[in-house]
Amino acid sequence: MLKRRKAFVLLLLSTFAASQLAGIAGTTAFAATASTTTAKTAATVTEVSSLTGLSAIKLGTTLSVKLGNVGIQSQTGGNILTYTLTYTNNASSSINLVNYFSKIVTAGGSIIKGIPVSADSAVKKIAAKQSTSITYYANIGTAASAKGLKINMYGWNFSAANYEQRIGTFTIPSNYSLSSLTGETRKVELGSIPVNTKAESAQIYKYNGKVYAKVGLSITNLGTKVLTDPGYSLYLKSSGGSTFTLTLDDSSSEYKVQPQEKKTLYYMTEIPSYMNVTKMTLQIAKLDEGLKLYLPVSSYSLPAAGTADFTVAAGYTKKISIDSNIVDMKLADASVHADNGNAVWSYQLTLRNAGTKAVTLPAYELAVKSAEGYTFPVTTTAFSSLTLKPLEEKLIELTASVPLELAQDTLELQMVAPAGSSTSSNGSNSSNGSSETSTSSSKVILPVAYFKIPYSLAGNTHITTENSITNSYGTFGVTLNSLQRLPWGSEDIVQAKVTISNHSSKTITLPALTGVLKVDLTDLSSSSQLYTESTSTVLAPGASTQVSVLARVPYTLDFSQAQIILQETSGTSTTQFLSLGTTDGLSSGITPLAVGESFKITSTGKKASVKERSTLVYSGTSNNLIYSEVEMNSEETRQTDLSRLYGQFKTADGQYFEATAVQSESSTSPAGKTLVNFWANIPAAVDTNGLQLYVSQEIADGKLTSAGTAATAYVNTSALTLAPVVPTPAANLTSVSLYPYTLAISNSTGTITSGTTSLALAFNYNLSRDTTYQMGAFDHKLILHITDPYGQYFEKTLSLGTDLAVGTYGSYTTTITSSLFKNLSGGTYKLTLYDEFQGQRTELGGQVYSVDVVTKAASTTDTGTTAAAGNGSTEASGS
Repeated sequence: MLKRRKAFVLLLLSTFAASQLAGIAGTTAFAATASTTTAKTAATVTEVSSLTGLSAIKLGTTLSVKLGNVGIQSQTGGNILTYTLTYTNNASSSINLVNYFSKIVTAGGSIIKGIPVSADSAVKKIAAKQSTSITYYANIGTAASAKGLKINMYGWNFSAANYEQRIGTFTIPSNYSLSSLTGETRKVELGSIPVNTKAESAQIYKYNGKVYAKVGLSITNLGTKVLTDPGYSLYLKSSGGSTFTLTLDDSSSEYKVQPQEKKTLYYMTEIPSYMNVTKMTLQIAKLDEGLKLYLPVSSYSLPAAGTADFTVAAGYTKKISIDSNIVDMKLADASVHADNGNAVWSYQLTLRNAGTKAVTLPAYELAVKSAEGYTFPVTTTAFSSLTLKPLEEKLIELTASVPLELAQDTLELQMVAPAGSSTSSNGSNSSNGSSETSTSSSKVILPVAYFKIPYSLAGNTHITTENSITNSYGTFGVTLNSLQRLPWGSEDIVQAKVTISNHSSKTITLPALTGVLKVDLTDLSSSSQLYTESTSTVLAPGASTQVSVLARVPYTLDFSQAQIILQETSGTSTTQFLSLGTTDGLSSGITPLAVGESFKITSTGKKASVKERSTLVYSGTSNNLIYSEVEMNSEETRQTDLSRLYGQFKTADGQYFEATAVQSESSTSPAGKTLVNFWANIPAAVDTNGLQLYVSQEIADGKLTSAGTAATAYVNTSALTLAPVVPTPAANLTSVSLYPYTLAISNSTGTITSGTTSLALAFNYNLSRDTTYQMGAFDHKLILHITDPYGQYFEKTLSLGTDLAVGTYGSYTTTITSSLFKNLSGGTYKLTLYDEFQGQRTELGGQVYSVDVVTKAASTTDTGTTAAAGNGSTEASGS
């Protein structure tokens, strides 16, 4: 019974095989004909990347098979061939595939059985009325081309040798390309999502002695789900067969393609400098975990690779692709000035997102490179987490310092991509013993652009001429109002006043600025400071603000050029806001006001008018003392601490004498007045005609000083033309003035008892004080000078307000003593009042009075050494 069943099966298989030979013959004949035709027309027929021209092979009356994709992936242990067979079952029941299998015949004659890949190994049957595709693989050794390959289809036949009956053959056309043709779109599946793919570009980069290849692969998501990185491996294959692992470029850091979206991803790898870069291919492979093999997914012929030229001509825009978004980059402006043997460059780099979505820029590294090969880093934090919204434009300010001995007209601003992620080998070794394989880990660092820097010296800014400046905050009109050089003790202060006007159509908030002054080759940043009148940093359209930049220079330093720089400092980084250079001469003088004319202080919260009240000359032997009283009238509506004033006397021949200021430390009430006294000693030979008082506001650390704070500079200087006078003494003492005091002596008596040595003096007085002004310390002294009948003089220092009390009907007594007075029988004495200030005196007035001699009473034994006591009585010494 067993033998009969076996015989029946063998007979059935023989019958089935025989019934198929006619069909097989036809198929074989077609393959042979196609092969012959291809051979005859190889010279004229271009390559094809599809096998749709191959006819299906009938495996049975209701089962046919068609050859689809063929790929080869280079492997260390031999190249792996994959091919896809699509089975179509037209029967009304399923068909078991166990009776059919395929074998590959290589060009060298090797026959290798195809094995289903892990994902398809479980497929054993083809369902009724269905088509199923199964991918097979085989190790074909060193074979790297599909040309000459054949794939034979077999069925079991126990009457045939080895029980295998060849049913048909698929012969790979000689003009078949494993890779898509240049510019061709190929539909594949990535991570089970259907996509259209296309090799868009290939470019060669040479940088720092290394050579890199960069390829672009566009992906169009045809599915309904987001495509994320499926974890496939990509390789660059040279025409010589060497393969190099590709890594995703930083500009394509996000592998995410939305449904129906098209995105181009860029991949990089390092290649040998000697490698032939023509006819390169891009290969995609995925790891079959079960087989521990990388299987080909798709392959693409790359366009002709050009060598990247990073140079961007001056004034041109460089378009950079970042995550499939185009960002326009342009070196908009560059200027240079000399400083301490270096050329200090200022650059403006504009960035504009021309794409349709926000893009975050990499942290590019910047440097300036000279034609001589030197590279100078440009430090900036501008690219730290810099994100541009669609159509958003940003201007970045950059600075660099290059030695002057290098050529300045051939410099380049180099922008280099940050270090990329490490790449590692996935077993992508070279075939055929090639030495071009790259399997080591590396960091790909590539240039983005080399911007040619236009050589243009910083323009000369003329005083009172407005210049237009654009920076990251907006467009401004900038005017250098004045540039002055004024004395400061043994040094000079250079002061530049600058007006900044908002020429934009939107309100701008200015950053916190600092100022730096440079003169010729001297950097004055150590003493530079910036002062602004307004405390507000908000500028409405058309509004303006004024700032002053100051620095101290040696009195003996001569220079011809000044550079005024405003900069924004954040942490350790500094960004230039604007820079003005001028060769216009410095002014060392100020247009003086007419005698009696006032000037305004406009600082916020300290508004006031200032004018001269009086100026006195205290004449001395070798020096004269100039004493000027200046009234400062508050124009504020609140109690306020008015500006601390700094003063200098300037003579008609240009000499400056620093003045000592005496000013009240108290706040001034609304509309209140304060008196500021300035004084200085000047040589007696100096002519005081045409004398001016330069009055300024004291500052320290860029702010107006308060009482008790030492000033380091001054701002807003005005020149008061003074009317100095030498006081004329009053003819009598009925009214003498020592501002703010007025003293009136109504009478005086001098009494002596005959034969004694003491003369008693007394006077009655009225003392008033003007309280119009707040004043600082009153350092004047009232000197009472007494001349006796013999011409001897005696002096007493009187304190106004103490020795002489403010009020009416006061009296004062004192006593002078001399041995000559024993014989005094009458005569006169003179009282003279002096204003003494800092050791210098000026006479206020004097008056002569008579001496009364009183006869000694008989009962008196006194020798006459006492005087009647009175208010403030004292004994004066004579000389």
